[in-house]
Amino acid sequence: MATNSELKRTEKGELIISKIDDARLVPGMPRTRSGKTQLFGERIVSRGKLVQDCDFSIEPPEKHFYALEINGVWMWVNGCGHCNQNGEKMTYVVCEEHDRCQGCGVKRKEAVATPDGAMWGSCDANNVWGWTCHPCHEQREHERRQAALARIVPDDEYSESDYWHESEAKCPYCNAEICTDEKYDADEESMECDECGNVFTLTAEHSVSWTTARVSDSEAHHEE
Repeated sequence: MATNSELKRTEKGELIISKIDDARLVPGMPRTRSGKTQLFGERIVSRGKLVQDCDFSIEPPEKHFYALEINGVWMWVNGCGHCNQNGEKMTYVVCEEHDRCQGCGVKRKEAVATPDGAMWGSCDANNVWGWTCHPCHEQREHERRQAALARIVPDDEYSESDYWHESEAKCPYCNAEICTDEKYDADEESMECDECGNVFTLTAEHSVSWTTARVSDSEAHHEE
Protein backbone atom coordinates (compact mmCIF):
# COMPACT_ATOMS: atom_id res chain seq x y z
CA MET A 1 0.00 0.00 0.00
CA ALA A 2 1.29 3.45 -0.92
CA THR A 3 2.16 5.80 1.92
CA ASN A 4 1.01 9.43 2.09
CA SER A 5 4.37 10.61 0.74
CA GLU A 6 4.02 8.30 -2.30
CA LEU A 7 0.49 9.37 -3.26
CA LYS A 8 -0.11 12.13 -5.80
CA ARG A 9 -0.94 15.53 -4.43
CA THR A 10 -2.59 18.75 -5.58
CA GLU A 11 -0.71 22.04 -5.86
CA LYS A 12 -1.82 22.75 -2.27
CA GLY A 13 -0.31 19.48 -1.06
CA GLU A 14 -3.64 17.68 -0.64
CA LEU A 15 -3.74 13.93 -1.26
CA ILE A 16 -5.49 12.90 -4.49
CA ILE A 17 -7.62 9.83 -3.76
CA SER A 18 -9.34 8.65 -6.96
CA LYS A 19 -11.42 9.64 -9.98
CA ILE A 20 -15.11 10.32 -9.30
CA ASP A 21 -17.22 7.78 -11.17
CA ASP A 22 -20.26 9.85 -12.19
CA ALA A 23 -21.28 10.34 -15.83
CA ARG A 24 -23.00 13.65 -15.05
CA LEU A 25 -19.69 15.36 -14.35
CA VAL A 26 -18.13 17.38 -17.16
CA PRO A 27 -15.08 19.67 -17.20
CA GLY A 28 -15.71 23.26 -16.18
CA MET A 29 -18.83 22.61 -14.10
CA PRO A 30 -19.33 25.00 -11.16
CA ARG A 31 -18.86 23.19 -7.86
CA THR A 32 -19.58 24.41 -4.33
CA ARG A 33 -19.35 22.67 -0.97
CA SER A 34 -22.09 22.50 1.65
CA GLY A 35 -20.49 20.62 4.52
CA LYS A 36 -19.44 17.29 3.03
CA THR A 37 -22.02 17.54 0.20
CA GLN A 38 -20.68 18.53 -3.23
CA LEU A 39 -23.08 20.70 -5.24
CA PHE A 40 -22.67 20.86 -9.04
CA GLY A 41 -24.17 23.44 -11.38
CA GLU A 42 -24.83 27.13 -10.94
CA ARG A 43 -26.65 28.04 -7.74
CA ILE A 44 -28.08 31.57 -7.71
CA VAL A 45 -29.23 33.41 -4.59
CA SER A 46 -30.67 36.92 -4.86
CA ARG A 47 -31.62 39.08 -1.89
CA GLY A 48 -31.41 36.08 0.39
CA LYS A 49 -33.75 33.95 -1.76
CA LEU A 50 -32.81 30.90 -3.82
CA VAL A 51 -33.45 31.73 -7.49
CA GLN A 52 -31.80 28.71 -9.09
CA ASP A 53 -30.68 25.54 -7.36
CA CYS A 54 -27.72 23.40 -8.36
CA ASP A 55 -28.19 20.66 -10.96
CA PHE A 56 -27.28 17.76 -8.67
CA SER A 57 -25.26 16.85 -5.59
CA ILE A 58 -22.84 14.07 -4.68
CA GLU A 59 -21.94 12.68 -1.27
CA PRO A 60 -18.26 11.71 -0.88
CA PRO A 61 -17.23 8.19 0.23
CA GLU A 62 -15.72 9.79 3.35
CA LYS A 63 -16.84 13.07 4.88
CA HIS A 64 -13.49 14.84 4.48
CA PHE A 65 -13.15 14.10 0.74
CA TYR A 66 -14.15 16.83 -1.70
CA ALA A 67 -14.46 17.07 -5.48
CA LEU A 68 -11.76 18.90 -7.41
CA GLU A 69 -11.29 19.15 -11.17
CA ILE A 70 -7.68 18.28 -12.07
CA ASN A 71 -6.62 18.54 -15.70
CA GLY A 72 -10.24 18.20 -16.87
CA VAL A 73 -10.99 15.20 -14.62
CA TRP A 74 -13.07 15.34 -11.44
CA MET A 75 -11.20 13.68 -8.57
CA TRP A 76 -11.81 12.96 -4.92
CA VAL A 77 -9.26 14.87 -2.84
CA ASN A 78 -8.49 14.53 0.87
CA GLY A 79 -9.51 17.81 2.50
CA CYS A 80 -8.24 16.98 6.02
CA GLY A 81 -5.16 19.07 6.79
CA HIS A 82 -4.03 16.58 9.44
CA CYS A 83 -3.98 13.73 6.91
CA ASN A 84 -2.30 15.87 4.25
CA GLN A 85 0.36 17.24 6.61
CA ASN A 86 0.71 20.21 4.29
CA GLY A 87 0.77 22.96 6.91
CA GLU A 88 -2.90 23.91 6.55
CA LYS A 89 -4.08 25.86 9.61
CA MET A 90 -7.86 25.63 9.15
CA THR A 91 -9.57 22.56 7.67
CA TYR A 92 -13.06 22.81 6.17
CA VAL A 93 -13.97 19.19 7.08
CA VAL A 94 -11.72 17.00 9.25
CA CYS A 95 -11.65 13.20 8.96
CA GLU A 96 -13.16 11.02 11.70
CA GLU A 97 -9.75 10.02 13.06
CA HIS A 98 -8.48 13.59 13.44
CA ASP A 99 -11.78 15.15 14.53
CA ARG A 100 -10.63 15.37 18.15
CA CYS A 101 -10.58 17.80 21.06
CA GLN A 102 -7.38 19.86 21.07
CA GLY A 103 -7.24 19.51 24.84
CA CYS A 104 -7.80 15.87 25.77
CA GLY A 105 -7.87 14.24 22.31
CA VAL A 106 -11.33 12.69 22.67
CA LYS A 107 -13.22 12.10 19.39
CA ARG A 108 -16.14 14.40 18.65
CA LYS A 109 -18.79 11.69 18.93
CA GLU A 110 -17.54 10.88 22.44
CA ALA A 111 -16.91 14.47 23.60
CA VAL A 112 -18.98 16.39 26.14
CA ALA A 113 -20.52 19.48 24.50
CA THR A 114 -21.80 22.75 25.94
CA PRO A 115 -25.37 22.79 27.34
CA ASP A 116 -26.66 23.83 23.89
CA GLY A 117 -24.78 21.00 22.16
CA ALA A 118 -21.83 22.92 20.73
CA MET A 119 -18.06 22.70 21.04
CA TRP A 120 -15.65 25.55 21.72
CA GLY A 121 -13.55 26.80 18.81
CA SER A 122 -9.86 26.74 19.68
CA CYS A 123 -6.35 27.11 18.29
CA ASP A 124 -3.39 24.95 19.34
CA ALA A 125 0.25 25.89 19.95
CA ASN A 126 0.96 25.60 16.21
CA ASN A 127 -1.91 27.99 15.35
CA VAL A 128 -3.97 25.14 13.88
CA TRP A 129 -7.69 25.77 14.34
CA GLY A 130 -9.96 23.12 15.76
CA TRP A 131 -12.28 22.64 18.72
CA THR A 132 -12.21 21.94 22.46
CA CYS A 133 -14.74 19.95 24.47
CA HIS A 134 -16.67 21.70 27.24
CA PRO A 135 -14.76 20.15 30.22
CA CYS A 136 -11.40 21.10 28.68
CA HIS A 137 -12.63 24.63 28.01
CA GLU A 138 -13.86 24.99 31.57
CA GLN A 139 -10.53 23.72 32.92
CA ARG A 140 -8.57 26.16 30.75
CA GLU A 141 -10.78 29.06 31.85
CA HIS A 142 -10.27 28.06 35.50
CA GLU A 143 -6.48 27.96 35.06
CA ARG A 144 -6.56 31.29 33.24
CA ARG A 145 -8.61 32.88 36.02
CA GLN A 146 -6.30 31.55 38.74
CA ALA A 147 -3.23 32.84 36.90
CA ALA A 148 -4.86 36.28 36.53
CA LEU A 149 -5.83 36.44 40.20
CA ALA A 150 -2.26 35.55 41.17
CA ARG A 151 -1.00 38.62 39.23
CA ILE A 152 -3.09 41.11 41.24
CA VAL A 153 -0.90 43.21 43.54
CA PRO A 154 -2.17 44.36 46.95
CA ASP A 155 -3.85 47.78 47.20
CA ASP A 156 -0.84 49.26 49.00
CA GLU A 157 1.38 48.36 46.03
CA TYR A 158 -1.05 49.53 43.36
CA SER A 159 -0.48 52.89 41.66
CA GLU A 160 -3.19 54.47 39.52
CA SER A 161 -0.61 56.40 37.53
CA ASP A 162 0.74 53.15 36.11
CA TYR A 163 -2.44 52.94 34.02
CA TRP A 164 -2.76 56.58 32.91
CA HIS A 165 -2.36 57.59 29.24
CA GLU A 166 -1.05 54.20 28.14
CA SER A 167 -0.79 53.19 24.46
CA GLU A 168 -2.51 49.88 25.28
CA ALA A 169 -5.35 49.49 27.78
CA LYS A 170 -4.70 47.03 30.58
CA CYS A 171 -6.77 45.74 33.47
CA PRO A 172 -5.80 47.76 36.60
CA TYR A 173 -6.07 44.59 38.65
CA CYS A 174 -4.33 41.71 36.83
CA ASN A 175 -2.60 43.75 34.08
CA ALA A 176 -4.27 41.75 31.28
CA GLU A 177 -4.53 43.50 27.90
CA ILE A 178 -8.01 44.87 27.21
CA CYS A 179 -9.66 44.82 23.79
CA THR A 180 -10.59 48.42 22.93
CA ASP A 181 -12.24 47.82 19.55
CA GLU A 182 -15.12 50.29 19.15
CA LYS A 183 -14.22 51.88 22.51
CA TYR A 184 -12.63 55.09 21.22
CA ASP A 185 -15.39 57.23 22.72
CA ALA A 186 -15.39 55.49 26.12
CA ASP A 187 -15.80 57.84 29.09
CA GLU A 188 -15.50 55.97 32.38
CA GLU A 189 -17.27 53.06 30.73
CA SER A 190 -17.72 50.09 33.05
CA MET A 191 -15.97 46.91 31.90
CA GLU A 192 -15.27 43.47 33.32
CA CYS A 193 -11.90 41.83 32.82
CA ASP A 194 -12.14 38.57 30.85
CA GLU A 195 -9.25 37.11 32.82
CA CYS A 196 -9.59 38.07 36.49
CA GLY A 197 -13.30 39.01 36.48
CA ASN A 198 -12.85 42.37 38.24
CA VAL A 199 -14.83 45.44 37.16
CA PHE A 200 -13.07 48.69 36.23
CA THR A 201 -13.70 51.83 34.18
CA LEU A 202 -12.26 52.61 30.75
CA THR A 203 -11.71 56.11 29.38
CA ALA A 204 -10.33 56.91 25.95
CA GLU A 205 -7.74 59.70 26.16
CA HIS A 206 -7.43 61.78 22.97
CA SER A 207 -4.69 64.27 22.10
CA VAL A 208 -4.07 66.69 19.24
CA SER A 209 -0.69 67.44 17.65
CA TRP A 210 0.19 70.22 15.21
CA THR A 211 2.57 70.56 12.28
CA THR A 212 3.87 73.81 10.77
CA ALA A 213 6.08 74.41 7.73
CA ARG A 214 7.73 77.45 6.21
CA VAL A 215 6.39 78.92 2.97
CA SER A 216 8.78 80.32 0.38
CA ASP A 217 8.50 83.98 -0.67
CA SER A 218 7.25 83.04 -4.15
CA GLU A 219 4.51 80.85 -2.69
CA ALA A 220 3.49 83.58 -0.26
CA HIS A 221 3.21 86.22 -3.03
CA HIS A 222 1.29 83.79 -5.23
CA GLU A 223 -1.33 83.33 -2.51
CA GLU A 224 -1.75 87.09 -2.18
